[in-house]
Amino acid sequence: MFTQYFKQALWHLRENPVISWISVLGTALSICMIMVIVITLRVRTADCEPEVNRSRSLYVPNMSYRAKGDTSGSSANSRMSVQTGRECFKALTTAEAVTLVSQPGKVRASLPAGAKMTIDKVETDEAFWHIFRFRFLDGKPFTGADVQSGLPRAVIAASVARRLFGRTDVTGQHLELNHVDFQVCGVVADVSMLATDAYAQVWIPYTAGDAEASTWGYNLMGQMRAVILARSADDFPAIREECERLRQKYNDVQDGVEVFYRGQPDTQFTHLYRSWSQVPDVQRVLLRYLVVILILLIVPAINLSSMTLSRMRRRMAEIGVRKAFGATANELLRQVFVENLMLTCLAGLLGLLLSYAATFVLNGFLFGNSINAYYSGETTLTAGALLSPWIFLVAFAFCLLMNLLSAGIPTWRASRMNIVEAINGKM
Repeated sequence: MFTQYFKQALWHLRENPVISWISVLGTALSICMIMVIVITLRVRTADCEPEVNRSRSLYVPNMSYRAKGDTSGSSANSRMSVQTGRECFKALTTAEAVTLVSQPGKVRASLPAGAKMTIDKVETDEAFWHIFRFRFLDGKPFTGADVQSGLPRAVIAASVARRLFGRTDVTGQHLELNHVDFQVCGVVADVSMLATDAYAQVWIPYTAGDAEASTWGYNLMGQMRAVILARSADDFPAIREECERLRQKYNDVQDGVEVFYRGQPDTQFTHLYRSWSQVPDVQRVLLRYLVVILILLIVPAINLSSMTLSRMRRRMAEIGVRKAFGATANELLRQVFVENLMLTCLAGLLGLLLSYAATFVLNGFLFGNSINAYYSGETTLTAGALLSPWIFLVAFAFCLLMNLLSAGIPTWRASRMNIVEAINGKM
């Protein structure tokens, strides 16, 4: 029976090729546009390697300080110093781990009398390798003892290892970063610039770099940002409360100034849309995404439903003849369901492939920005970032529902009509 339905669906596809393919392409483009929007959001918010703990991480990318008792709104905004990070965040007891990370900065990597290249450097600590999950091709990360001792250790990206050494098994080798000797302790797979909090091409202990000494504003401000890993997202309120207690304790020993966080620590989504001291309106951002997705769903669905309804009106005579030969209402509805399911499946598969193609072709347009233009890496996409089965299924189910309603209602009405009227195509 279903084989017959399949053959009939192919026959109707060939009988009305223009209407049929417009219907298929319209559904495919609707799914494609929704999937592109979801992918662009997913690569920045979902748990994807190496930022596999985004869902239970809190972020403090910057902070402010002002004179104690100042109510004028005047303040200075910057990243935190290592001292502030240690006292206000590394001391957390409610968190699983806390790391201090500098922003990627340019550094000249070279071998003595050998290859040279400019790469992106990050200074951090041993907790960084616990919060973020990197794929080590050789060696291992630097340890807490390396950070405490200020040893010149470096983890480098695979592309840097190949460019400088011609291979990736280079643990124990030495390279120079701005003419300072470092020993390679590990090599990791290249990290996409879309992993904004983990990205770099070389990672070194901040005690072996200049981040610890680079401070200003009463030693409150510096180059560092904090990433806090909770044992569970349920611990976020407790972590925020302890952050506030540590902030007050830290401010008590400051002479005439105090630090404040402007609503931080942030969740991943808030962190993504925060612009320095400006707190994002998360509900407004979510509403904007929801409105865009609904428009992309509803507007094409209405147009496609009209075309499907028109196609079904032309099949009224066929339905009447089938009724005359004993077809029941359930059989007619089942046939329409199978035919529309097949067409929607074809459109869904085409839309999914188009969304992946559009994401790769429009990579620079979708993910490029002024910050990425400064860095030396690439905005590569992982399989985990691309795959969003639930969103695809929701979009697919909505398109299928609209197609079924637009085809099923006329079929249901025709199945209850007088055979003569159905054969004559009267609704």
